[in-house]
Amino acid sequence: MDPKHLLQLAIIVELGSVTKAARKLNVTQPTLSRTVKIIEDRAGGAVLRRGRHGVTATDIGARLAAEGRAILRSSEQAQTVVQEWRSGLSGELRVGVGPMLAATIMGDFIAETIEAPPSYSLKMHCEVAARLAKRLKNNELDVAIIPYDLDRKDDGLHRENLFREHLSIFVGEDDPLAGRTNVSPQELADYHWISVGAISGLFDITRETLDRLGLPMVTPATEITGDVTMTFRMLEKTKSCSMLPFRMTGTFQNRFRVAPVGLNVDLPPRNIGLWSTTTNRDRPEVVDFIKRLDAYLTRTIRQDIAAARA
Repeated sequence: MDPKHLLQLAIIVELGSVTKAARKLNVTQPTLSRTVKIIEDRAGGAVLRRGRHGVTATDIGARLAAEGRAILRSSEQAQTVVQEWRSGLSGELRVGVGPMLAATIMGDFIAETIEAPPSYSLKMHCEVAARLAKRLKNNELDVAIIPYDLDRKDDGLHRENLFREHLSIFVGEDDPLAGRTNVSPQELADYHWISVGAISGLFDITRETLDRLGLPMVTPATEITGDVTMTFRMLEKTKSCSMLPFRMTGTFQNRFRVAPVGLNVDLPPRNIGLWSTTTNRDRPEVVDFIKRLDAYLTRTIRQDIAAARA
Protein backbone atom coordinates (compact mmCIF):
# COMPACT_ATOMS: atom_id res chain seq x y z
CA MET A 1 0.00 0.00 0.00
CA ASP A 2 1.23 3.47 -0.88
CA PRO A 3 1.37 5.48 2.40
CA LYS A 4 0.11 8.53 0.51
CA HIS A 5 -2.99 6.62 -0.60
CA LEU A 6 -3.68 5.45 2.97
CA LEU A 7 -3.39 9.02 4.22
CA GLN A 8 -5.87 10.17 1.58
CA LEU A 9 -8.28 7.36 2.53
CA ALA A 10 -8.08 8.43 6.18
CA ILE A 11 -9.11 11.96 5.29
CA ILE A 12 -11.98 10.74 3.10
CA VAL A 13 -13.29 8.61 5.98
CA GLU A 14 -12.80 11.43 8.49
CA LEU A 15 -14.74 13.93 6.39
CA GLY A 16 -17.27 11.41 5.09
CA SER A 17 -17.01 12.83 1.59
CA VAL A 18 -14.67 12.39 -1.37
CA THR A 19 -15.53 15.92 -2.51
CA LYS A 20 -14.63 17.50 0.85
CA ALA A 21 -11.45 15.44 1.07
CA ALA A 22 -10.41 16.57 -2.41
CA ARG A 23 -10.95 20.16 -1.41
CA LYS A 24 -8.90 19.73 1.79
CA LEU A 25 -6.07 17.93 -0.03
CA ASN A 26 -6.16 20.38 -2.93
CA VAL A 27 -6.55 17.62 -5.51
CA THR A 28 -9.34 16.79 -7.95
CA GLN A 29 -12.17 14.46 -7.07
CA PRO A 30 -11.29 12.03 -9.91
CA THR A 31 -7.77 11.79 -8.44
CA LEU A 32 -9.16 10.61 -5.09
CA SER A 33 -11.60 8.28 -6.80
CA ARG A 34 -8.63 6.64 -8.55
CA THR A 35 -6.86 6.37 -5.20
CA VAL A 36 -9.85 4.54 -3.73
CA LYS A 37 -9.96 2.21 -6.74
CA ILE A 38 -6.25 1.39 -6.35
CA ILE A 39 -6.68 0.61 -2.66
CA GLU A 40 -9.74 -1.55 -3.32
CA ASP A 41 -7.92 -3.49 -6.05
CA ARG A 42 -5.05 -4.24 -3.66
CA ALA A 43 -7.33 -4.99 -0.71
CA GLY A 44 -9.59 -7.21 -2.78
CA GLY A 45 -12.78 -5.56 -1.63
CA ALA A 46 -14.64 -2.30 -1.10
CA VAL A 47 -13.22 0.16 1.43
CA LEU A 48 -16.08 2.67 1.28
CA ARG A 49 -19.85 2.49 1.41
CA ARG A 50 -21.69 5.23 -0.42
CA GLY A 51 -24.97 6.54 0.94
CA ARG A 52 -27.27 9.54 0.76
CA HIS A 53 -25.22 11.51 3.28
CA GLY A 54 -21.72 10.67 2.08
CA VAL A 55 -19.36 7.76 2.52
CA THR A 56 -18.50 5.50 5.45
CA ALA A 57 -15.75 2.93 5.83
CA THR A 58 -16.23 -0.80 5.49
CA ASP A 59 -14.48 -3.02 8.04
CA ILE A 60 -11.29 -3.25 5.95
CA GLY A 61 -11.63 0.41 5.00
CA ALA A 62 -11.73 1.43 8.67
CA ARG A 63 -8.60 -0.58 9.43
CA LEU A 64 -6.71 0.88 6.49
CA ALA A 65 -7.93 4.39 7.39
CA ALA A 66 -6.52 3.86 10.90
CA GLU A 67 -3.13 3.17 9.33
CA GLY A 68 -3.53 6.32 7.28
CA ARG A 69 -4.23 8.37 10.41
CA ALA A 70 -1.07 6.98 11.99
CA ILE A 71 0.90 8.07 8.92
CA LEU A 72 -0.68 11.53 9.12
CA ARG A 73 0.24 11.85 12.82
CA SER A 74 3.83 10.83 12.10
CA SER A 75 4.04 13.36 9.30
CA GLU A 76 2.68 16.12 11.52
CA GLN A 77 5.06 15.17 14.33
CA ALA A 78 8.00 15.28 11.94
CA GLN A 79 6.99 18.76 10.84
CA THR A 80 6.75 19.82 14.49
CA VAL A 81 10.26 18.49 15.13
CA VAL A 82 11.61 20.59 12.27
CA GLN A 83 9.81 23.71 13.49
CA GLU A 84 11.05 23.21 17.06
CA TRP A 85 14.62 22.70 15.86
CA ARG A 86 14.44 25.90 13.82
CA SER A 87 13.17 27.67 16.95
CA GLY A 88 16.23 26.59 18.91
CA LEU A 89 14.64 23.78 20.94
CA SER A 90 17.01 20.84 21.39
CA GLY A 91 14.44 18.16 22.13
CA GLU A 92 11.10 17.35 23.70
CA LEU A 93 9.76 15.87 26.91
CA ARG A 94 6.48 13.95 26.92
CA VAL A 95 4.88 14.25 30.36
CA GLY A 96 1.76 12.45 31.54
CA VAL A 97 -0.33 13.80 34.43
CA GLY A 98 -3.60 12.75 35.98
CA PRO A 99 -6.74 14.93 35.91
CA MET A 100 -6.32 16.02 39.56
CA LEU A 101 -2.76 17.24 39.00
CA ALA A 102 -3.83 18.92 35.78
CA ALA A 103 -6.63 20.79 37.55
CA THR A 104 -4.53 21.91 40.53
CA ILE A 105 -0.74 21.95 40.46
CA MET A 106 0.47 21.40 36.91
CA GLY A 107 -1.20 24.32 35.17
CA ASP A 108 0.48 26.84 37.45
CA PHE A 109 3.78 24.97 37.28
CA ILE A 110 3.85 24.95 33.48
CA ALA A 111 2.88 28.62 33.45
CA GLU A 112 5.90 29.29 35.66
CA THR A 113 8.25 27.61 33.18
CA ILE A 114 7.29 30.22 30.59
CA GLU A 115 9.18 32.80 32.65
CA ALA A 116 12.37 30.72 32.36
CA PRO A 117 11.68 28.40 29.44
CA PRO A 118 13.65 25.16 29.12
CA SER A 119 15.68 24.31 26.03
CA TYR A 120 13.20 21.58 25.11
CA SER A 121 9.50 21.54 24.29
CA LEU A 122 6.95 20.11 26.71
CA LYS A 123 4.22 17.78 25.47
CA MET A 124 1.62 17.35 28.22
CA HIS A 125 -0.81 14.43 28.21
CA CYS A 126 -3.71 14.18 30.67
CA GLU A 127 -5.26 10.76 31.37
CA VAL A 128 -6.07 8.50 34.30
CA ALA A 129 -3.12 6.91 36.09
CA ALA A 130 -3.47 3.36 34.77
CA ARG A 131 -3.45 4.53 31.15
CA LEU A 132 -0.47 6.80 31.72
CA ALA A 133 1.52 3.93 33.22
CA LYS A 134 0.70 1.81 30.18
CA ARG A 135 1.72 4.60 27.79
CA LEU A 136 4.97 5.01 29.69
CA LYS A 137 5.68 1.30 29.37
CA ASN A 138 4.95 1.49 25.62
CA ASN A 139 7.44 4.38 25.25
CA GLU A 140 4.69 6.83 24.36
CA LEU A 141 5.68 9.02 27.33
CA ASP A 142 8.99 9.96 28.93
CA VAL A 143 7.71 10.56 32.48
CA ALA A 144 4.38 10.28 34.28
CA ILE A 145 3.30 11.99 37.50
CA ILE A 146 0.85 9.57 39.09
CA PRO A 147 0.25 7.91 42.48
CA TYR A 148 3.46 6.35 43.78
CA ASP A 149 1.69 3.29 45.16
CA LEU A 150 -0.21 2.45 42.00
CA ASP A 151 -0.51 -1.35 41.97
CA ARG A 152 1.46 -2.74 39.05
CA LYS A 153 3.58 -5.79 38.40
CA ASP A 154 7.34 -5.39 38.14
CA ASP A 155 7.40 -3.99 34.61
CA GLY A 156 10.78 -2.25 34.66
CA LEU A 157 9.39 1.23 35.35
CA HIS A 158 11.31 3.48 37.73
CA ARG A 159 9.39 5.42 40.37
CA GLU A 160 10.36 7.95 43.02
CA ASN A 161 8.36 9.92 45.57
CA LEU A 162 7.62 13.55 44.74
CA PHE A 163 5.58 14.46 47.82
CA ARG A 164 3.51 12.90 50.55
CA GLU A 165 -0.23 12.96 50.07
CA HIS A 166 -3.29 11.43 51.70
CA LEU A 167 -6.96 11.24 50.87
CA SER A 168 -9.64 13.32 52.56
CA ILE A 169 -13.39 13.78 52.22
CA PHE A 170 -14.34 17.13 50.66
CA VAL A 171 -17.67 18.96 50.57
CA GLY A 172 -18.73 22.41 49.41
CA GLU A 173 -17.40 25.21 51.62
CA ASP A 174 -20.97 26.19 52.62
CA ASP A 175 -21.80 22.68 53.78
CA PRO A 176 -22.47 22.30 57.56
CA LEU A 177 -19.65 19.72 57.81
CA ALA A 178 -17.06 21.92 56.06
CA GLY A 179 -14.06 22.49 58.30
CA ARG A 180 -15.52 20.56 61.21
CA THR A 181 -13.38 18.15 63.20
CA ASN A 182 -14.12 14.80 64.80
CA VAL A 183 -16.81 14.03 62.22
CA SER A 184 -18.16 10.49 62.26
CA PRO A 185 -18.33 8.72 58.88
CA GLN A 186 -21.98 7.95 59.59
CA GLU A 187 -22.74 11.68 59.29
CA LEU A 188 -21.89 11.35 55.59
CA ALA A 189 -24.10 8.32 54.98
CA ASP A 190 -26.95 10.31 53.40
CA TYR A 191 -24.69 12.44 51.18
CA HIS A 192 -24.50 12.05 47.42
CA TRP A 193 -21.10 10.36 47.05
CA ILE A 194 -19.04 11.17 43.97
CA SER A 195 -16.34 8.71 42.97
CA VAL A 196 -13.46 10.27 41.10
CA GLY A 197 -12.10 7.64 38.72
CA ALA A 198 -8.73 9.34 38.56
CA ILE A 199 -8.25 8.59 42.27
CA SER A 200 -9.04 4.89 41.95
CA GLY A 201 -6.16 3.81 39.72
CA LEU A 202 -6.35 0.11 38.92
CA PHE A 203 -8.58 -0.73 41.87
CA ASP A 204 -11.65 0.88 43.42
CA ILE A 205 -10.10 2.81 46.31
CA THR A 206 -13.42 4.55 46.95
CA ARG A 207 -15.24 1.24 47.55
CA GLU A 208 -12.46 -0.10 49.78
CA THR A 209 -12.45 3.09 51.86
CA LEU A 210 -16.23 3.17 52.29
CA ASP A 211 -16.08 -0.36 53.65
CA ARG A 212 -13.27 0.65 56.00
CA LEU A 213 -15.32 3.63 57.21
CA GLY A 214 -18.19 1.36 58.13
CA LEU A 215 -20.36 2.52 55.23
CA PRO A 216 -20.81 -0.73 53.25
CA MET A 217 -24.34 0.24 52.18
CA VAL A 218 -23.22 3.55 50.63
CA THR A 219 -22.68 3.40 46.88
CA PRO A 220 -21.29 6.37 44.93
CA ALA A 221 -24.17 7.56 42.77
CA THR A 222 -21.90 9.41 40.37
CA GLU A 223 -18.50 8.44 38.99
CA ILE A 224 -16.42 10.94 37.05
CA THR A 225 -13.32 9.86 35.15
CA GLY A 226 -10.90 12.09 33.28
CA ASP A 227 -12.02 15.36 34.88
CA VAL A 228 -12.25 16.77 38.42
CA THR A 229 -13.71 20.22 37.84
CA MET A 230 -17.19 18.69 37.45
CA THR A 231 -16.74 17.16 40.89
CA PHE A 232 -15.81 20.53 42.39
CA ARG A 233 -18.87 22.20 40.89
CA MET A 234 -21.17 19.46 42.20
CA LEU A 235 -19.67 19.80 45.68
CA GLU A 236 -20.29 23.55 45.58
CA LYS A 237 -23.93 23.25 44.58
CA THR A 238 -25.29 20.06 46.19
CA LYS A 239 -25.18 17.99 49.35
CA SER A 240 -22.39 15.85 47.99
CA CYS A 241 -19.02 14.60 49.13
CA SER A 242 -16.01 13.11 47.40
CA MET A 243 -12.72 11.56 48.39
CA LEU A 244 -9.87 13.67 47.01
CA PRO A 245 -6.14 14.23 47.65
CA PHE A 246 -5.85 16.55 50.65
CA ARG A 247 -2.79 18.63 49.75
CA MET A 248 -3.57 19.11 46.07
CA THR A 249 -7.20 19.99 46.66
CA GLY A 250 -6.50 22.01 49.80
CA THR A 251 -3.93 24.20 48.08
CA PHE A 252 -6.61 25.31 45.62
CA GLN A 253 -9.77 24.92 47.70
CA ASN A 254 -10.52 28.65 47.68
CA ARG A 255 -10.50 28.60 43.90
CA PHE A 256 -12.96 25.75 43.82
CA ARG A 257 -14.93 26.66 47.00
CA VAL A 258 -14.62 23.25 48.59
CA ALA A 259 -13.44 22.27 52.06
CA PRO A 260 -12.25 19.11 53.84
CA VAL A 261 -14.19 17.27 56.48
CA GLY A 262 -12.22 16.36 59.61
CA LEU A 263 -13.12 12.72 60.06
CA ASN A 264 -12.38 10.99 63.34
CA VAL A 265 -10.67 8.20 61.38
CA ASP A 266 -7.67 8.33 59.05
CA LEU A 267 -7.95 7.78 55.32
CA PRO A 268 -5.26 5.96 53.32
CA PRO A 269 -2.15 7.70 51.95
CA ARG A 270 -1.96 8.56 48.27
CA ASN A 271 1.63 9.68 47.76
CA ILE A 272 2.50 11.17 44.39
CA GLY A 273 5.42 9.81 42.42
CA LEU A 274 7.33 10.52 39.27
CA TRP A 275 7.52 7.47 37.04
CA SER A 276 9.92 6.96 34.16
CA THR A 277 11.68 4.18 32.31
CA THR A 278 15.13 3.27 33.58
CA THR A 279 16.72 4.46 30.33
CA ASN A 280 14.96 7.83 30.38
CA ARG A 281 15.59 8.80 34.01
CA ASP A 282 19.04 10.28 33.39
CA ARG A 283 18.16 12.19 30.23
CA PRO A 284 19.06 15.89 30.59
CA GLU A 285 15.45 16.91 29.85
CA VAL A 286 14.12 14.63 32.61
CA VAL A 287 16.72 15.79 35.12
CA ASP A 288 15.96 19.45 34.38
CA PHE A 289 12.19 18.88 34.57
CA ILE A 290 12.43 17.15 37.96
CA LYS A 291 14.65 19.92 39.31
CA ARG A 292 12.12 22.56 38.28
CA LEU A 293 9.19 20.55 39.63
CA ASP A 294 10.91 19.90 42.96
CA ALA A 295 11.54 23.62 43.43
CA TYR A 296 7.94 24.47 42.60
CA LEU A 297 6.49 21.81 44.91
CA THR A 298 8.71 22.91 47.79
CA ARG A 299 7.29 26.42 47.54
CA THR A 300 3.62 25.58 46.90
CA ILE A 301 2.94 22.36 48.74
CA ARG A 302 5.33 23.40 51.57
CA GLN A 303 6.59 19.87 51.81
CA ASP A 304 10.15 18.75 52.45
CA ILE A 305 10.76 16.87 49.21
CA ALA A 306 13.98 15.35 50.45
CA ALA A 307 12.24 13.93 53.52
CA ALA A 308 9.35 12.68 51.42
CA ARG A 309 11.75 10.72 49.26
CA ALA A 310 13.57 9.20 52.24
